[in-house]
Amino acid sequence: MKKARTAIPWYVHPAVAPQEWSWLAAQHGRVSFAILNVHNGPGHDDDEYYPAAVAALRPCIRLLGYVRVDYGNRPVADVARDIETWQRLYRLDGIMLDELPSHPSSLARCAQYAAAARAAGITFLAANPGRFPSQAHLNLFDVTAVFEGTAEAYADFRQPDWARSIPPSQLWHLVYGCGPGEIEAVRLAAGSHGAGYVFATDRTLPNPWLGTSTAVSARLSAERVSP
Repeated sequence: MKKARTAIPWYVHPAVAPQEWSWLAAQHGRVSFAILNVHNGPGHDDDEYYPAAVAALRPCIRLLGYVRVDYGNRPVADVARDIETWQRLYRLDGIMLDELPSHPSSLARCAQYAAAARAAGITFLAANPGRFPSQAHLNLFDVTAVFEGTAEAYADFRQPDWARSIPPSQLWHLVYGCGPGEIEAVRLAAGSHGAGYVFATDRTLPNPWLGTSTAVSARLSAERVSP
């Protein structure tokens, strides 16, 4: 059993926390990939902050653009437009489809989203239903987040028996609300739960993905203001 690698939903704004973006750039070799989210998607052509921030990260970290599919309610054409905008503005390494539906009846819709991404030239495609979908769903994507929830809920997480044959490199766990000392324990547990990728944080709702953990963030902020 291998230790799961770190993969981060990175929804913190570069103007709000430039020190955290510098921290991420220094994680080469320690972070497998990061999901960028400008404004529930790629944002607009006249963004003042992201182009330079993304350009600084690109040589260091594999970057994926965030695209929401609203549990299958967004038209495929709108999803494809977001994907194409990400690639036109930033030329990222991949895309992550968020709010993916997981019911078996949604397979055809998910296949349409995946096909649109592949047609746009995306070779690394991630998805986040936040729970285990069917194996057919998993086969559409390179990586799928099959758990998104609190550390308390994660303590009861068990991988389905049928999923034991799925390579860990296809499975990703997202765990928030970790208590003191729990972050490293969750990271270690992810591998035993079948995941090849994990991100654990003590941040909580409404947005637990605002950068790194609060302890690291506080340290970075202190370093920034030190004389």
